[in-house]
Amino acid sequence: MSNQPVHFIVQLHGIREGWPQNMSADEQRIMGEHFGYLQALMWDGKVLLAGPCQDPVYGLVVLEVSDEAEARSLMDREPSVLGGVHTYTLHPFHASLLIRRELMAAEESDRRIRKQIVVDAARDTVWTTWTTTEGVTSFGPPEARIQLRVGGRYEWYFGPAEAPLGTRGSEGCRVLSYLAPEMLSLSWNAPPTIPALRPARTRVVVQLAALGPDRTEVTLTHLGFGRAPIWNEVYDYFESAWGHVLESLAGSFRAKG
Repeated sequence: MSNQPVHFIVQLHGIREGWPQNMSADEQRIMGEHFGYLQALMWDGKVLLAGPCQDPVYGLVVLEVSDEAEARSLMDREPSVLGGVHTYTLHPFHASLLIRRELMAAEESDRRIRKQIVVDAARDTVWTTWTTTEGVTSFGPPEARIQLRVGGRYEWYFGPAEAPLGTRGSEGCRVLSYLAPEMLSLSWNAPPTIPALRPARTRVVVQLAALGPDRTEVTLTHLGFGRAPIWNEVYDYFESAWGHVLESLAGSFRAKG
């Protein structure tokens, strides 16, 4: 079975004539929940595009999911469907061309965050620590979802499982490339405390250099920050955070020793 994502076009149909011009107050509330739900799925990398179509009127959503069962599960839980405002039809879709504009800042600066540390472990061991769920949770977040393949998920979860989608950590981040056991590059997002930039993506590159049989130099470079002033907060956050992450990585190996 392929583990590559698949795409579906979803059409959301109003249940009566005159929709949406004759929405009730309760339906307006449900449509607000509908927007929030789809926005959270966008942060999670499940929704690529969403919006209303005219003449005829219907809602359109493009999903990127693992299979049809996941697509139906997401839409069956969609607030406007649950609330009886919409029904939906699902259409398999093959995305021959797909540009992910959210993976880059509109105007990228030349700023870089660069952190280095030496850890007391063989390079293969450090590689496994960065590229598996078990490894990542040994020094970083309490939960994670790691799929070591190009396009695979690379998600660190700090918030509880019941937290709203898009607020737990690095939801929607992906493996961009890797060369085992030397280099891993990832898309990365802003923390949930900076919601205006959550849909945007920067890039993180982790490089491992063997200094001996049980010593490895870890170099982490974070780039792709935008030029707009709002990006300063993201840069400052990670300038501090990555140092703590690398110290925690080194400490996890000292504890084992």
